[in-house]
Amino acid sequence: MTTSTMRLAMAAVAAPAALTAFAAPAANAVELAPYAHQLDHDVADTEAEVGAVLDDLGLEAAE
Repeated sequence: MTTSTMRLAMAAVAAPAALTAFAAPAANAVELAPYAHQLDHDVADTEAEVGAVLDDLGLEAAE
C-alpha cells in the first residue's frame, strides 16, 4: 500500500469521525447512528485492507 493510498484510507475514516465529533454536542443518538454505522464500516474496511497488505508482504499485525 503506497503512502497516498494509506492517507486516503485514513481520510475515509477520519472524515466521518470529525463530522460526528463536531455534531455531537447538538445532536442526539438517533441523528448520530448513521454516522456511527458508517464509521464502523469504514474502520472495518480499512483494517481489512491493511491486513491484506500485511499478508501480501508476509508480515503480521502487532497486537
